[in-house]
Amino acid sequence: MSAEKIPLFPLSVVLLPRGRIALQVFEQRYLDLVSQCLKTDTGFGVVWLTRGSEVITASKARSGSRHSNRLADIGTYAKIVDWDTLPNGLLGITVEGEKKFQLLACEQQANQLYTARVKWLDAEPIVPLDNQALELHGLLLQLLAHPVVERLNISASVEDVSHLTFLLTQLMPIDEAAKFELLAHNDAASRLEHLVALLSRLSS
Repeated sequence: MSAEKIPLFPLSVVLLPRGRIALQVFEQRYLDLVSQCLKTDTGFGVVWLTRGSEVITASKARSGSRHSNRLADIGTYAKIVDWDTLPNGLLGITVEGEKKFQLLACEQQANQLYTARVKWLDAEPIVPLDNQALELHGLLLQLLAHPVVERLNISASVEDVSHLTFLLTQLMPIDEAAKFELLAHNDAASRLEHLVALLSRLSS
């Protein structure tokens, strides 16, 4: 598959396909990006920021330091599914992951916005829910009932093992390195096995 150039939104959290996260937007580079995406019904790449800061501080801007951030090599293309003005006056958006990509090369523009050349990763084969997966669906329902998660309006209906494992990974209270490892799995069965082992360790 040929490479494509897309804007990036590096974050200190991992976004997975079918997962949703809420963001506060206040930097001009991202306000411009959100405006463009809403006008053109397009999205942007969310990549895990493994080192560095999401925000450009005044001292960082004065020093001209633009390349101290380190980005993960796999990300998720996201679309904006909701937006509103928050009580603090900032723009709030909810984004949903759509598909995974491999980061081939990236650069930072004059306005500090990252753009990247990416290769889209193939969609995973559909694996129907088996008994083990249906048991984990019960855990998903518990996570979706949390008041903070409820506000994201995530559907409790899951279609296959990929859908289930992506949502569980997004919502489980595990560190971002573990979430990225699960994102990087290239098939649903291995991600399910990894999740089951992780849950077993957490419960013990």
